[in-house]
Amino acid sequence: MAFARSMRRCAERVPDVFMQFGLEQQFRFVSHPGVMVVSKLLEMRTVCQMRATFTQENIEKIKDFDPELAKKAQIAHDNKLPVNFQQLELIEEILPRLMEEKKQLGVARSEVAKLPVGGPYALPKSADVSACRPIPGQKDIQGTLLELPEAKYPGMAAEVVPGIKQVQRLATGSSTAPVKTE
Repeated sequence: MAFARSMRRCAERVPDVFMQFGLEQQFRFVSHPGVMVVSKLLEMRTVCQMRATFTQENIEKIKDFDPELAKKAQIAHDNKLPVNFQQLELIEEILPRLMEEKKQLGVARSEVAKLPVGGPYALPKSADVSACRPIPGQKDIQGTLLELPEAKYPGMAAEVVPGIKQVQRLATGSSTAPVKTE
């Protein structure tokens, strides 16, 4: 009898839930739990970054306003790379890393797709994600919000974020002695 009741519960439709989207301008609506999960993941800026995949029409429209940016967007389009606008500014310098990241993510996706239904859902140990940025626990600023300012204005990130000099020295393999800030 208990089994029949539990099966009936499994066959029921997933209930709608109240959803709150946004931190500064809160917007509430009724939604499916799957939509809630995706919305929360997109809202967490440290978990994922929004990236654009350019089309040729987008690039033609960008040319009207900024020909240099359109050339960079064309590089992303030619290599089929989804990029955010901070990465787009530096795409010529970071293109090898982005291509390696794309290759590693493709391999990781195929390995994760092979996992059996029901789990365990862990990233396979054979999956290499060393070129992927940003990732939890990384010791450099590649792929983070500080990458573009550090490239355009070297040393400015150290003034804005306390302790960043020591993190950068550890990432480059320099001395582990603490750096005095002036």
